[in-house]
Amino acid sequence: MLLVLGGLWGATFPIARWGIHEGAAPFTLLTFALALATLVGVALGVLSGAPWPSARSLASSAALGGLLIGGNNVLLFWGVQFTTGGLASVIYATTPLIAVLGALALGASSGLRALGIGGLLVGFSGVLLLEIGAAGTTLLSNPVAFAAILGGAASQAVGTVLVSRYRPEGEGRYGQAAQFAGAAGLSGFAMIIVAGPYTLAETLPTVSSLAYFALFSVVAGYAIFFRMIHNAGAVSANLVNYLIPIVALLVGVTLLGESAGWIEGVGLAIILSGLALFELAGRRPSPRPRAPLRAVPMEAPPVSPDL
Repeated sequence: MLLVLGGLWGATFPIARWGIHEGAAPFTLLTFALALATLVGVALGVLSGAPWPSARSLASSAALGGLLIGGNNVLLFWGVQFTTGGLASVIYATTPLIAVLGALALGASSGLRALGIGGLLVGFSGVLLLEIGAAGTTLLSNPVAFAAILGGAASQAVGTVLVSRYRPEGEGRYGQAAQFAGAAGLSGFAMIIVAGPYTLAETLPTVSSLAYFALFSVVAGYAIFFRMIHNAGAVSANLVNYLIPIVALLVGVTLLGESAGWIEGVGLAIILSGLALFELAGRRPSPRPRAPLRAVPMEAPPVSPDL
């Protein structure tokens, strides 16, 4: 699931840029895609015969979606206009680390040992090296954009922790649709605040990017993401952000004719090493608890016949 989701989300950036370049305003594209994803989510719920949740549950899902999906994408779409995709990839690679801090702040255990934390740090250093080698990323090139994208990464990280905590049984079809609706509402509000442009040209690139974002990035992508949160936890699910730069690099080399040097190769090896360390930490058996001491009855001393 991690590999599939990395492929789906890794291809989102070039496809979205394709549509925006051909005449789609960023927030308009995002809002319409999330609205379409909401309708598809409701249709899937009806076709699958999923039980209708309570109004309170739907409202809770909409709030979670506003944070996890809406805040994440709104801040990302705004910040990436003023910086590079490489910077966004580096910042979003901090989401597993932020998820650990979020879990601790909410009083939940991340379930990680020192080796797992080390794997996260090694993987992040690989992402940093990969992006610096590929695009010469400068982290402080635009402080405002940096803060916006970091806020988006934090929204995703904290949102996954909250979903893991308040949806331990998983998110149903209608719950997912409610999350998409909450995100669409936040995106629509951002579109109004930014005050346009509201263009969405009826061209093949625009329609294709809208359809891909709605169906594959949102509906299919978040269905996989929610399942990963349910099965493996918030920190493990956010490891997908380590794979997105790898997918972007492979797409650039194979389809766009871009070149890759030894720095990219080293960065790729470091990322995979970090993921391997994290996986190894998850497979190591936990220390066995010591067996409690059992009370051994003492034999009564023999009674002297003289007494």
